[in-house]
Amino acid sequence: MKNIIQEDIEKLLAERHDLERLDHQTILISGANSFLMSYFIYLVLEYDQRTHSDIKILALCRDQKKAKTQFAAYLEDPHFSLLLQDVRDPVSWGGEIDICIHAASPVGSESRWEKSLETFEANLFGCKNLLELAREKHSRRFMLISSVDVYGDCPVQGRRKETDTGVLDWTYVRNAYSLGKRAAETLCSFYYTLYGMPCVTVRPVQIYGPGVSLTDGRLHGDFVRQLQTQNQIVLKSDGSALRSFMYISDATHALLDVLLYGKAGERYNICDEAGECSVKELAELYAKRWGNGAGVVFDWSTRNTPEVKDAISVVTGDSGKLRELGWKSRTDLNEGIQRTLTYYTCGDR
Repeated sequence: MKNIIQEDIEKLLAERHDLERLDHQTILISGANSFLMSYFIYLVLEYDQRTHSDIKILALCRDQKKAKTQFAAYLEDPHFSLLLQDVRDPVSWGGEIDICIHAASPVGSESRWEKSLETFEANLFGCKNLLELAREKHSRRFMLISSVDVYGDCPVQGRRKETDTGVLDWTYVRNAYSLGKRAAETLCSFYYTLYGMPCVTVRPVQIYGPGVSLTDGRLHGDFVRQLQTQNQIVLKSDGSALRSFMYISDATHALLDVLLYGKAGERYNICDEAGECSVKELAELYAKRWGNGAGVVFDWSTRNTPEVKDAISVVTGDSGKLRELGWKSRTDLNEGIQRTLTYYTCGDR
């Protein structure tokens, strides 16, 4: 781990007083290489190493090179194992699995077009494979990492609640990610109803922080990359779209709160009302924190591209159910952006 990430993990360790609930359990995580799940894995392994709590992490991922870089500090830890395979293939494990977390999915703009079928299959077939494994192992908990994208174009005004539904064109290839997440949620509902599988589903908003990809087309990474390469941020739209953003350590708290205290069969938004702003406001915050005379400009030639035309104007969530579990916001947008930029500018990578 690098300095900024280490600071976040140390703070999480100091703030969590309930990690003993994971003692002596084996946790299988698909998509373990992902930005969101890496923090979760760092936290659990650091806790286990310091307390000798006999928690085992099975990190399922496809990219061996990335995994060995991401988890270099833990490769010799006997409580950490890499399972290198595609989650679309059946998953087997000889020992017990107490907790199963399905987080595997291609993300970013590439997954919308070039990897649309792979994205849909990873979400749906991957979820099916892990649900079957969890049922075979009589797992105590199954967590699906879904997305606020499942709401689609929701007619309800204001922040999305877990009971809200919206329109998604199921024939439009670019909706592969959103539809795959919806299908996985449906599967979890079946397994909960038919087999009593203790499933919980989380729907994260846009999560950002140290380690976020700079190349997958999502806002925070794209803004950092543009500032690094051209000292400005170029927006493809007028920037009026409203979004909700959450810093990675707050999201890690949220995952733990749902995992440990969420009600089986329920869905929970992972969002923070305090992290809401327009795309233009977000860009201006990044430019201001970056300094060096950086600014925000607009490229109107891109306004008719699918990523601009298809963008939903408001994507924000209601965190009421999450807060009922004890979650609270800890890192505001300004602080989170500063920590993210520090990671990418101070040799912390």
